[in-house]
Amino acid sequence: MPFYEYECRECGEKFTALLSMSRRDELEPTLACPRCEAKGPRRLLSSFATGGSGSGGAPAPSCGGGG
Repeated sequence: MPFYEYECRECGEKFTALLSMSRRDELEPTLACPRCEAKGPRRLLSSFATGGSGSGGAPAPSCGGGG
C-alpha cells in the first residue's frame, strides 16, 4: 500500500496516510486532519513523483563496494 500526502483545506496541516490504491477514492473524503479534524483533505503530489525529468544528470549513488 502506498503512502499519500495530504493538506488540510481548513488549517493547512500537511500529513500522510497509508491507503489501498483500490479504495483510495472511497476513503479520501473520510480522512480527518490530525490537527483540526476537518475532513476531505487535498491530495498533494509527492516530491518523489515530481522529482525530476528522468533523463540526464548524474547517476544515483550506490551502496556497492568501490573496487
